[in-house]
Amino acid sequence: MNSYALYLTVFDKSAIINSLRQDIKKNIICLYADFNVINHLYKNNISLDKKIILYPDSNGVGKALFFLFRNRVKYLVSTDLQLEILRLANMLKKKVFFFGDEKSILLDLKNNVIKNYQNLEIVGFQNGFDYSSADVLNNIKKTKPDILFVGLGVGRQEDWIIENFAKLDIPLILSVGGWFRYLAGTRKRAPKVLRLLHLEWLYKLLTEFKRVWKRYLVGVPLFFYRVLTKKIIMDLKTYDG
Repeated sequence: MNSYALYLTVFDKSAIINSLRQDIKKNIICLYADFNVINHLYKNNISLDKKIILYPDSNGVGKALFFLFRNRVKYLVSTDLQLEILRLANMLKKKVFFFGDEKSILLDLKNNVIKNYQNLEIVGFQNGFDYSSADVLNNIKKTKPDILFVGLGVGRQEDWIIENFAKLDIPLILSVGGWFRYLAGTRKRAPKVLRLLHLEWLYKLLTEFKRVWKRYLVGVPLFFYRVLTKKIIMDLKTYDG
């Protein structure tokens, strides 16, 4: 394959937060870009619409950008951004739709969200293993959420959003990976001290080895190899809201 070029959008999370607070005037589509997502985009040679914000996420991508641009590029931790958006959506009484994961996870998520975010209007749930995209799109259109959280896992969630975002008129669409399991309480994040040291990946590797070993022990070296050999060429752009 020839070199695969992609733009990562660097922004302060306040830009998205302010857009939400001020009632978004244009649709925002955000995909987090950790090494796993970038590997998927490269492998499938996926072309991204200019309207899509692909923002750098994870310490690995941050180090690659530092190597390429010789300055510390600010990256976001997607889980933190998603939580902040959820809290603000609760404060502003926004309508949200959760799409992804298993029925049991969504049930636990629903109970916890209703308990902890009492002002939030949950207009829809859809599990990520038994669905028709046409039915999902119709349901989303009928319920008219302000925010759509898509947690189908790396690969499927990016493909679904890229294929379908233009069919929807939603102020904010976010890819969220396995975040629903944190909201449901079935998976725990790393202790705060490890997060501050950018070692959340190590916590996942130690506590969920069977699930994530290939992602970190194969995916990370593969990502850096592709960056160093310029199979993946990353550039930066800014988002100001």
